[in-house]
Amino acid sequence: MFRSCVTHAIPATPFMANASIARSTSIRLAAFYISLFLLSFLGANFVAYNMVAAYLYERLDSNVTERFREISFAYDANGVDGAAAMIRSHGPAIRGQETLYTLKDSGGDFLAGNIDISDVPPGFSTRAPTSHEAALNNYRLYRKNLDGYDLTVGVSYDDTDRLRGIALVSFGWGTAIVLAGGLGAGAVLAFRTRRRIAGLSRAMKAVGAGELATRLPLSLRGDDIDILAAEINVALAQLQANVAAMTQVTTDIAHDLKTPIGRLFLTLEAASESKDQTAIRSLIEKAMGEVSHIAGTFEGLLRISQIESGARRSRFAQVNVSELVAEIYDIYSHIVEDAERSLVLSSDSRNTASFIWGDADLLKQMCVNLIVNAMRHTQRGARIAIGVTTQANRCAIVVSDNGPGIPAAERLKVFKRFYRLEKNRTTEGTGLGLSLVKAISDMHGATISLGDNRPGLIVETEFPRKL
Repeated sequence: MFRSCVTHAIPATPFMANASIARSTSIRLAAFYISLFLLSFLGANFVAYNMVAAYLYERLDSNVTERFREISFAYDANGVDGAAAMIRSHGPAIRGQETLYTLKDSGGDFLAGNIDISDVPPGFSTRAPTSHEAALNNYRLYRKNLDGYDLTVGVSYDDTDRLRGIALVSFGWGTAIVLAGGLGAGAVLAFRTRRRIAGLSRAMKAVGAGELATRLPLSLRGDDIDILAAEINVALAQLQANVAAMTQVTTDIAHDLKTPIGRLFLTLEAASESKDQTAIRSLIEKAMGEVSHIAGTFEGLLRISQIESGARRSRFAQVNVSELVAEIYDIYSHIVEDAERSLVLSSDSRNTASFIWGDADLLKQMCVNLIVNAMRHTQRGARIAIGVTTQANRCAIVVSDNGPGIPAAERLKVFKRFYRLEKNRTTEGTGLGLSLVKAISDMHGATISLGDNRPGLIVETEFPRKL
């Protein structure tokens, strides 16, 4: 069942292959931000265009006013003849000239100028060419009375309109370039992102098909996709380790339970064939012992799984490790003596208050497992010691013995479930004692280490201290 769950292939989805590039996230984001930029750009262009146009028309009105003042000064100096002479000095009366002049008397008779303009309102006004004056330009006019004489001056604003048109076209080209560049960059980004996502999708499909060693590809950019892919790779590595551990546990369970189940079957078979009630009772008791051993194995596995899942973290509280170790010593010193060994408590363990944050029952279970493990793997007369050492922000529970110890090459392996040294294959136990110790220490954020006690083994479990 487990193997089929791991290797079951997930059908490849055609979504990535059929998805439109126009619907990709990159294109949508690019279109969104380009739209925002264009709105801002157009708003800025609108303001700039109106400022430029206002400035040009202001300059045009200043030019018209300046031409009018020239004629006005000539009139003030030399009368109407001076004004007429000044108008004539600006050129012959040719239609289409850049500057228009019309000087009339109080009766409306034309006196001087290069065009006879009528129906012009006082002050500033504009004049567009009529159908029979197609050659004329657009003019900005200024009309004012000079002591009974009527003077109208006009300056062509076609150049101003052309400048305004140039500004408008330049703004339009700028908008088009921004739009084209933004959409082009969005399309390039979309294709690149699409290619990266396709690679990630292929990798995840391989993982779904059971290739747990597959990792998502990372680029050198270190962007958000790379950060996400790196986090997924960490999760995949953990998943691979968990699946490998589960596979190993399954294999170990099958291997370690094969022998007791076989013995149980043979014992029950012998009991069913026996005619001697005493022998049958003995065989049944033996079978019950095998069943108890098997049940103990599964109970140990269940307990380790519960601890590793963190199900008991809600029971964490402040624990005085020194008091806990002293209590363990008081209870188990006689049990160890009955096993023809001695249990010693370090001299300062009763007097030093060392607090950590944890589950007192699990910590007791850890200490008991270490003591029982030392009893099981030492000779008669061996000395077992338990105590607490403290530092500024850490404390450690130390259990040591003067037995045969564990070879350095085997010290990390003994924490694996069902792992037992070859010389201890015939020793009682399920091979889960140190695995349970490791699970409890990991749950408490502790660091557990095995060392040489010269002779024997020293186990030190160091906890972050709760001051």
